[in-house]
Amino acid sequence: MKAKLVRLIINIYNLKYLLFSILLFFFLGQLKAQENSSVENFAFQSGEKLTFRGYYNWGFLWVAAGEVKLEVKNESYSGKPAYKIEALGRSLKAFDWFFKLRDTISCYVDTTSLKPYYFDRNTNEGDYIARHQYWFDYEKHEIYSKIQKRQKPVKRDTLENKHISSDIVSIAYYTRNLDFSKYKKNEKIPLRMLIDNEVHNLYIRYKGIEDVKLKSGEVYECLKFSPMLVKGHLFQGGEDMTIWVSNDMNRVPIMVEAKVLIGSVKGLLQSYEGLRSTRNSHFKNRSGKVDVD
Repeated sequence: MKAKLVRLIINIYNLKYLLFSILLFFFLGQLKAQENSSVENFAFQSGEKLTFRGYYNWGFLWVAAGEVKLEVKNESYSGKPAYKIEALGRSLKAFDWFFKLRDTISCYVDTTSLKPYYFDRNTNEGDYIARHQYWFDYEKHEIYSKIQKRQKPVKRDTLENKHISSDIVSIAYYTRNLDFSKYKKNEKIPLRMLIDNEVHNLYIRYKGIEDVKLKSGEVYECLKFSPMLVKGHLFQGGEDMTIWVSNDMNRVPIMVEAKVLIGSVKGLLQSYEGLRSTRNSHFKNRSGKVDVD
């Protein structure tokens, strides 16, 4: 019976959805903003590292099940200056014996416009292995995809990209630099996102400013949002997720909570390093830990 319960928790709380949920902290873009040729990046820099701890709740029990790390590096892509943004999702060692997960998502983006050049998702979850790759061609307004799941044949496709679409990583960092002061409480902010070889027109609802107090006693003034979720085998769809992002120049995600088909999940900022701004910031030092246990 205990083994069945553990299996239920791990299967429901698949870390690829934890990673997706944490990245949704950033999904605050709008179509008009994405169509701009450039954006002033004030929110992040090369060397920034963010670590999150993921929890699953069933009844009164919160289980620490996974960890997600996000990192930004200065690199080049096809001879052009680029940021490489990498997200690593993993199960904790206590669960590796039963369900070992090592997911890697990375992308290369232009250092000026933050538009994506290339996106790569490597999925390694138990006995399931898959790879999703996308190349963005802005001259032809197309996205080229290459997808392989398990030992099945490779699938290639070409998607139309007239209105600029972003992958789930690049859009996250692009939208950290948008001006949210112009939005009213409960206003919907549309976005266009590429997920699993399909472009989805979604939105996030801005819910104002709210203080978040962590167990350590630290209080963060945050921008609060509820995203529109895609209905699937984990989410019911609708706005069953709440996101809190620091209301300062860094726009660091602090906490996310979401209902799933059974129970709920939570992601909490655990540590940070290499933040760009200390001016009028919640984060006085460029590195630190947050008590989330």
